[in-house]
Amino acid sequence: MLLGDLLDDSRLGLSLLTGRDRLDRAVRGVYITDLIDPRRYLQGGELVLSGLVWHRDETDSEAFAAALAESGVAGLVAGTARLGKAPPDLVEACARHGVPLFEVPVTVSFNTLFERVLGAVRDEPAPRRDLVADVAAGADLTKVLAAAAAELGTDCWVCSAVGSVVAGHGELSVEVLRSLVREFLRAERLPRTVCPVEGATYVLRPIGAGTESRPARWFLVLPGGQEAGAAERGSVCDELATAVALLRTRLEEGRRAASRPFGAAVRGLLDGSVDSREAAARLGEAGVPSEGSLCVVSLDSGGTAAASVELMREIAAATGLPSVTVATDVGALAVFAEGERGRTEPAELAGWMRRTLTDLEYAAEWFSVSVGVSDLGDAGGLRGLVEEAGYTRRLARRRGQRCGIVTAEDLVSHQVLLSAVPDELRHSYRQRLLGSLLAYDRSHHSELVHTLRTFLECSGSWSRCAERLHVHVNTLRYRIRRVEEISGRDLGDFSTRVDFYLALQINI
Repeated sequence: MLLGDLLDDSRLGLSLLTGRDRLDRAVRGVYITDLIDPRRYLQGGELVLSGLVWHRDETDSEAFAAALAESGVAGLVAGTARLGKAPPDLVEACARHGVPLFEVPVTVSFNTLFERVLGAVRDEPAPRRDLVADVAAGADLTKVLAAAAAELGTDCWVCSAVGSVVAGHGELSVEVLRSLVREFLRAERLPRTVCPVEGATYVLRPIGAGTESRPARWFLVLPGGQEAGAAERGSVCDELATAVALLRTRLEEGRRAASRPFGAAVRGLLDGSVDSREAAARLGEAGVPSEGSLCVVSLDSGGTAAASVELMREIAAATGLPSVTVATDVGALAVFAEGERGRTEPAELAGWMRRTLTDLEYAAEWFSVSVGVSDLGDAGGLRGLVEEAGYTRRLARRRGQRCGIVTAEDLVSHQVLLSAVPDELRHSYRQRLLGSLLAYDRSHHSELVHTLRTFLECSGSWSRCAERLHVHVNTLRYRIRRVEEISGRDLGDFSTRVDFYLALQINI
């Protein structure tokens, strides 16, 4: 298909903004992106579709057009849903770099363009057209992979960066999968050939436009070797990656639509405008049974709420349990129901998520996430489960771990009380109790605060504390007496010890 063929198709309603002299360019694929620099995902000849989410000013337009030109794309189609029309600075930038620019009306979806282009390429091998036709006809991911595997003559898998096989044709061991996930998360450029185990190589290829955070993405896995390597560079693999991206787009649209009513119900549940019965009804509409036991997970990836939701949805899907994920003020929240095996045990769910976070932490040094898991409860106590998950997530964040998870079992700790207190009050409490001791240590180069901490950790045992500090008991008694004199508090009083212990747990 040529660019001119698209412009002549009245059903698409495209408007040409620049590049009339380049309408004879051949279109060899479609790529949807909102990245300002998508070069590592482009191979040349693609028709790039973009909603222009990246656009802020003319410098962004210049960078985007330059990246497309360097990649040798066939042309660019700008969506109008966000800005109403393609900005003039983008038109000028595309003209300077020789990138044909089209504008598509908001009434025509990117999926329509996607299927029109790939379905009309008459000179491509039949398997490429068949995969897209299968998707358009309603084929699921398993059928698409089976068709691709037959054409490639090898197994293939679609994997999630949270450590699960979304769908696959062939066997992929848990050990190999975890290694491939780590390679995918650490890769600077994709596609990439890796060797996770001795004597076995695999090709990793990203799926979709790359608008999700890396831990929330899918990727295509093909065995290495001469045949698989050649196929990865060919039209069948290109078509497979694009077809999977389309299937995932449809899946995400369905997930968002299903979760929207329950998201509103959660907000109402917390502010008191929605009762538990209505929230349970909305939960059922989202496809999650509300009759049995429920467990709630709160997640904060440290970025946008959208990034947290994407990651939580992938983690939830990988568990195989009925679930729904919604956005919150600080991240994402997922409600899990009983699976086919019966009860949804929080400990089992937390264990699975802990292993996932360990892999993410190992592979991605920049990644940070805090997770809280509630206890089991029923739909009538959904508000309490949501609040409990929020408390545990805040406790995980305060512990300072880069990838931390806390369950309801940890709520018996004094740290729960501290996590519920505003930062300003916590810091004021610490300063009132320890401020004079900290100032004395700074001016006298002493270790009274360290001595106090060790004394309390030894439960007030003089001998054990002196042994740990490598000092004589008389020296320890002198230091503790100085602590009491400077602070004006009696460490022989149990409540005073509790006050000091809590103050020492507060990190600034």
